[in-house]
Amino acid sequence: MALPRGSAWLPALLAALSSALPPAGTITVRMKTKPVITSLNDNTSIACQIHGYDTPLDISKMGVTWSRKTSNTDKEETLFQFLAGTSTSYRLGTSISKDELIRGNASLFLPKVQFKEAGTYRCKVTVTPSAAEDTGVLEVVAQPAVNLFPEEVTIESDKEKTLSCEVKNFYPNSLNIRWVKVSKNHQDGGVAGEDICTGTSVENEDGTFNVISKLRLQPSLQDSGNVYRCIVSHKSLQDNLLVTATLTVTAPKSDVGTLAGICVGTILLCIFVTAVVAFIYKKYLKRIPPNITAFTGNVEMKHLEDSVLYCQISGFRPKCIMVDFFLKKHQQEKEKIYSWKSIQQDTKQSSEGTALLEKFRDFQFQLNLQSHDNGTFEVSCTIHVRPNVHEHDNAELSLEISHEALQRGPTIRTTLLKVRAEPNLDPVLCSTDELKLDEPLTLTCRIHSFFPKTIELQWCKDEQALEESVTSEETKRSDGLFFYTTNLTFVPKAEDVGKRFTCRAKHRHSHLYKESSWQLENLVLNPQVSEIVCDPSIPEVGKSVTLSCTMTNYYPAECQVHWIRDFEELGNAAVRMQDIQPNTATNLHHKASYITIMPQPEDHAVTYFMEVTHCSRTIRKAYPLMLKGFPKVTGPVFHPNDMKYGDPFSITYEVMDFYPKDIQVQWLKEEDEIRSGSFMEDLKQDSKGCFHTSCKFDLTPTALDYGKKIVFRVKHETLTQPITKYMFLKLPAKSPTVSEIRATPARPNVDETVCLEASISDFAPKEIKVAWYKDWMKLQEDNTLNLQSARNGLCFYVSKLQFSPKASDNKTSLRCEVTHLATHCFIEKFFELKLRDFSTSIGDLSTLTTNQNHEGSLTNPRSSILERAPTLTIQCLTNNPKAGENVTLQCFIYGISTDNTYVSWYKGRYPIEEGIENTDCEDKPGFTTSVNFKTKGDEKECKIRCEVVTEDETFEETYTLKLG
Repeated sequence: MALPRGSAWLPALLAALSSALPPAGTITVRMKTKPVITSLNDNTSIACQIHGYDTPLDISKMGVTWSRKTSNTDKEETLFQFLAGTSTSYRLGTSISKDELIRGNASLFLPKVQFKEAGTYRCKVTVTPSAAEDTGVLEVVAQPAVNLFPEEVTIESDKEKTLSCEVKNFYPNSLNIRWVKVSKNHQDGGVAGEDICTGTSVENEDGTFNVISKLRLQPSLQDSGNVYRCIVSHKSLQDNLLVTATLTVTAPKSDVGTLAGICVGTILLCIFVTAVVAFIYKKYLKRIPPNITAFTGNVEMKHLEDSVLYCQISGFRPKCIMVDFFLKKHQQEKEKIYSWKSIQQDTKQSSEGTALLEKFRDFQFQLNLQSHDNGTFEVSCTIHVRPNVHEHDNAELSLEISHEALQRGPTIRTTLLKVRAEPNLDPVLCSTDELKLDEPLTLTCRIHSFFPKTIELQWCKDEQALEESVTSEETKRSDGLFFYTTNLTFVPKAEDVGKRFTCRAKHRHSHLYKESSWQLENLVLNPQVSEIVCDPSIPEVGKSVTLSCTMTNYYPAECQVHWIRDFEELGNAAVRMQDIQPNTATNLHHKASYITIMPQPEDHAVTYFMEVTHCSRTIRKAYPLMLKGFPKVTGPVFHPNDMKYGDPFSITYEVMDFYPKDIQVQWLKEEDEIRSGSFMEDLKQDSKGCFHTSCKFDLTPTALDYGKKIVFRVKHETLTQPITKYMFLKLPAKSPTVSEIRATPARPNVDETVCLEASISDFAPKEIKVAWYKDWMKLQEDNTLNLQSARNGLCFYVSKLQFSPKASDNKTSLRCEVTHLATHCFIEKFFELKLRDFSTSIGDLSTLTTNQNHEGSLTNPRSSILERAPTLTIQCLTNNPKAGENVTLQCFIYGISTDNTYVSWYKGRYPIEEGIENTDCEDKPGFTTSVNFKTKGDEKECKIRCEVVTEDETFEETYTLKLG
């Protein structure tokens, strides 16, 4: 039942129910005072407990409304409503467990929570005449990921280096980052504020934030072995996140050389050597090779997600340095992707780097040159990468540095990129829409777009792990990503109602599962309904009679029972229902229904029906009430059992237990009385004085009897109304056979009348349509047909067309179309008209024939076979195709072969890539193409298109596939 948005209707509707409710106490509703904190994309529940009312609650007479107000709007939005047993969800996936609601738990389940859903939630409960409400707060957070690089720091004393602490994907924006130094001789100590630089947080596309904090290090030899900690505090964390880096300090080579020089100079001549050394170092600066820390950061990257790598080139002199980056993809040559020089000598160097960036858009480089007081220089490089699994996994990224202090040539640093794609899970699909108790069902989840192919899978029922899963082999797509389908087959029990079945998948190195869920909302086991029992077994006029019927082994308990007399439903006052002790082991239900009547003479031979409606399925049982002393009619009995056109057939009824012996019987076909072919045997009297006889009707059915109703009627003085029995003649529909078109004369002269005729035979029923065409123009349509019945009982008809040809009609194609509606059969015949005294270079082709039969729809080709373009005709080869099962379609392409022809099948807009077979025909020009594919479980119908491409043209045909 669809309910309108909003809650204005709820008080009014519940007030209307109040008169039917028992007096209720004053209820209260309690929600958690503390905010409910959940992580992004997690499932959560917001508690709402009902107090002050006797349980179990009658949920058919109560209402629950959940609404939400966010910080971005003052308007309160309705999320979920429950009224009198009916649930309406305005936010996809929200639900309330009915089993829990009976126990006073109105908690709201929210799947896949997003940031925008944070706010104040209101739970309003109405149990007439009492109502209560309470509010609670939901906060949505995202836990940060912290990386510190480099983790092992090696630096010369009195040189500078930077530690970077990167915090990613956190929400809300409020975050605290602290730096702590742990030395060998002291406890944890703070770090000078001037050495810390924390950037401004940057918002990502999904609403989370990133921030980087940097710590400048300028240690001495005594600091070697110190440990530096980056400590992150955030609302989403119960404990702080901590990452560490260890410092190693080495003595600079230049200091050792200077100390040795000073010692030697002191021995020889301190003043002279000091002056010479001061002059040399002042005049000529010593060249120092660069210290390189390459490719720190996210070496393991996520597919199509931005990642950052860092390179540090420090402590070099002189300033001029060349930095080149190269990329070597799988089985390809190494290519330069970026080039940078500290001193740009001409515009050519700059234009080269720009051109490379245009070519390799997945890599963006930011290089920054800094100078230090000691005359050395430092280049920090930030590389932004948007990796693609197909191109960049296992690709080799290398850094090449050219500097004049490097005596052995350029220095090269290399790293191997690892790209992974987290699995995506489609919604879990169920193999059937009608979930039945103790019948196996299969849940299917498609897991796709992941890399590498090794992932961990798990099926859970609530939080209980299940083992009954079957997984297909992985399939690799053209973009390098993998997908496959996992199935869970199990036999549901009554206790599984309300359980949530979840498919989970993750990479082995990941800590978080991706998941998709499906909830078992209801199960159906239709009742076993007994035959109707009459007590007493032989009812009499004016004496009480009880009819009873039992329904056993069904679930759920809700079912409706109706008693019907002929076509009139009996009132509830006459019906009694009685519960039978249920089987507690299976939780199945059992019930009996009784109706007591006082039969009158007009009730004789009246049929009483009991209808049981359970979960949209109706089961009907019938009982004809035969009163004592009244005639009884049994039958019909057919001989032979199968009715065929043109073969004798008989129908027999037995009339018994009547007195006095005067009785009248009547046979009718539709409303017309049958005068011949009916017989009644001589009356016979039994030991009780009652009479009985046998009535027989013989006929030889023809096509004109198709679907006719045969009525048998009995009149007797004890009956206030005749006993009437009827049946329909179940004769099969037969498609017509159409002869070739005959012309008289065969080759007429110009303006001479020619008579064309076609014989249409062996069809039933009689309704057909016949039309004649000259090319595209309709010449004649037979509306009033003079049908005849042949000896075999089928219809026969000769359609004629008189036509006076002109000179321009030579070699014109005349066509006769025959449409038989009952069998959806369409047949057409062609005749090429050749006039006398006209020559032709083509052979004497007097008759051309083609037949086309279509089921479901009738097509009408409008061209001659000699000039016809290739035509496509699609038909379904699968009987009664059903959703979720394999279906096979076939298309016949007339007039061309498979040579130099390309065939494609499409389902909607998407191509069907597997299950296609093409076969040339041996007995007629053309070929057939077939496709086999699996439909989705929730489909009712879909459009299937066949496209045929030749060297010159493209042809296509569309078919609407209806699924059960």
